[in-house]
Amino acid sequence: MKKIFYKSIMICISLMLITSMVFAFTSCSKDSEESSEPAEEQTNAAAEESEIVQESIGSGQTYDFPQCGFGFELPENVKLTKGFIEAKDIGEIKYNGRLSYAYPVYWNCTEEEFKNQTDADVGKSVAGGSFTIICAGGGRDLETMKKDFTEQIIQESGEISEEQIAFLNQFKLLHQEGEYTWFYAMAPKADNLPEGYQEEFNAFYDATDEILKNMRFYEPQIWRGSEDGTVISFETTDLDGNAVKSEELFSQSKITMINIWGTYCGPCIEEMPGLEELYKDYAEKGVNVVGVVGDVPVGNDKKLQAAKDIVGENGMTFTNLRAWDGYKDQLACRATPTTYFIDSQGRLIGDPVLGANLLKYRKSLDELLETIQ
Repeated sequence: MKKIFYKSIMICISLMLITSMVFAFTSCSKDSEESSEPAEEQTNAAAEESEIVQESIGSGQTYDFPQCGFGFELPENVKLTKGFIEAKDIGEIKYNGRLSYAYPVYWNCTEEEFKNQTDADVGKSVAGGSFTIICAGGGRDLETMKKDFTEQIIQESGEISEEQIAFLNQFKLLHQEGEYTWFYAMAPKADNLPEGYQEEFNAFYDATDEILKNMRFYEPQIWRGSEDGTVISFETTDLDGNAVKSEELFSQSKITMINIWGTYCGPCIEEMPGLEELYKDYAEKGVNVVGVVGDVPVGNDKKLQAAKDIVGENGMTFTNLRAWDGYKDQLACRATPTTYFIDSQGRLIGDPVLGANLLKYRKSLDELLETIQ
């Protein structure tokens, strides 16, 4: 359990907790990984404001953030040999909200070492951030972006903190192209990396102006999830090995809420007591809650016991299923948790919810129950 929560510190933090360093989020990513004249004018203005330096030859180390619509190459003098940069491409903070964000994170280990961490490695990896990018669709200007982002945070979490407001106020215009506008804000420079890594991180951080100057932009790849009306059909087992058929499962309830989670996902685990409470509150209304453990597929028991332990420790009494072959073809999932709503005929209804959001689950269920009744 230590490893799970350690990795969630930087990889899977609450979406609505925006710190002075970066926008954090409620989901665990499954990946490690020509302008118009007005756009040129605005980009030049942003460059002058941040004193961005002239471009130079690149290092060959490139990073892409397709859900936020940008990428960059490290300058030649910032080629990383000790640590690595994790591309945190978070995407939209709200389904179809057209406000996405992303940021790079420097870790004091190699990517392979990071992926293969064991319990004995807990606490050894240290991270440092530099900049956060927000991409706003619909031609939003800076003030409109901040207003809309604030409203979405309040809608999703019920409130916005002074720290979140202060961080939003740090954003500046970076680039505008077509209907999309990109903004950026800087994080304080980390000074706690171990000897041998601080210098490399400093070189990356200090090259931010050059990176922003030479950044490439393109239309974001917006996640839409599986289409409304898609029929979900499968045969699998629960964590105890009992056979489960989708037709029988869905026919017993007006709505089945499927929550896709993983044993590695901190936000998934943290929301489990709330999911159990929701399950009990909505049972009399004809709603069932079902978990699908994405990293416990049928036929692979490697993480089965870990999943059982998590379920038991968090007091979950609703059914949790093993992932069936091809489940992502039916329930598109780019991060965990992802939540879908299904009617008694096995058809997807309403919008999926990306990230841990108990308030949103309840709101969606209330709205869907009205349409079914």
